[in-house]
Amino acid sequence: MKTLYQNTIKLIPFILLTVSLQSCIKQPGSWRNDQIPDGKRNDFHKLNEQLLRDLHTGNADDISNMESQEMLDDKSNLRLIELVGNAAKTTDYEIYDEYYIVNKHRSTDTISNLSAGINSYKMTYNGITHEMYFALFLPKDKKFPNQEMITAMYAKYNYGWKLASLNVNTYKINGKTAPELYQSGKAKYDKQLFADARLTLELSLQCNAPNDYWQYQYHAEAGKLFQSAAEATAKQYRFPVVIDGVAGKPRVFRLGNQKNNHGWFPMIYYVTKVNIADTNAVKSENLQIRKVINKLFPGINEDKDYVFYSACSKQPSSSARIEHFDMEDKLR
Repeated sequence: MKTLYQNTIKLIPFILLTVSLQSCIKQPGSWRNDQIPDGKRNDFHKLNEQLLRDLHTGNADDISNMESQEMLDDKSNLRLIELVGNAAKTTDYEIYDEYYIVNKHRSTDTISNLSAGINSYKMTYNGITHEMYFALFLPKDKKFPNQEMITAMYAKYNYGWKLASLNVNTYKINGKTAPELYQSGKAKYDKQLFADARLTLELSLQCNAPNDYWQYQYHAEAGKLFQSAAEATAKQYRFPVVIDGVAGKPRVFRLGNQKNNHGWFPMIYYVTKVNIADTNAVKSENLQIRKVINKLFPGINEDKDYVFYSACSKQPSSSARIEHFDMEDKLR
């Protein structure tokens, strides 16, 4: 009698699971969440549980057993799996949306969730096999201000159900999705708070594609409005901008967004005449800047938890390193 090797024994449940998913072929169409037949949906969930468990433990060998041959052959997927694994290790994930699809043709097709209000979306994909399944995961803990979406796409090959792609991307920033940030940015733009609107719309674009197939209804409008806000900001301010009311006339040369554990917040880069090595003097000047910064850039420190500052010895003109001192203003 031959002895089964340990890895073969570990594969038996996975092989039986992929075999059980071979049956119940449907006519072309797509089924979302509880529309998916219970037996098939339960089997998909077992695949998902195994995937999340292996990602959380970093078990690369077991993940490779779940991958299609095409996915295994593309070595760039090793880095993608590492990134997805890093996200899976930070918190527990659960299903947000799932789709079982029977494709009629090997062509581009679209599935949609139009029941999520402003967050309604569609996903456009290639029908690489007759039957496919998408699983979209989000953190169970909804209190995280910044959230990553994990997307697993499975396909049924002649050797069973296998992962065809796996990716992770930003879903929420500061507790808001891309359309919600777009709405906030549009409200600021309509009030002519152009600099603050540009920063908010920049964050919207940062989480506008939670996976490689995703598109929100406001996708095109967000990009156009960001460009309009950027042009209006440049026209209004003509950087570098002198901070009036502060001795030494520090000059703001750039506005950006900076991340910390609580979210993304405005970062104000300015040139100071104060010696950067004298950090007490830099901090003292910065306290004066904080008192007038909202007058210069209306809205910049409103509805924010933090504003970051970077005092620089001179304005950067190349990749050369310049002396700077970074500070954080906790607003609430």
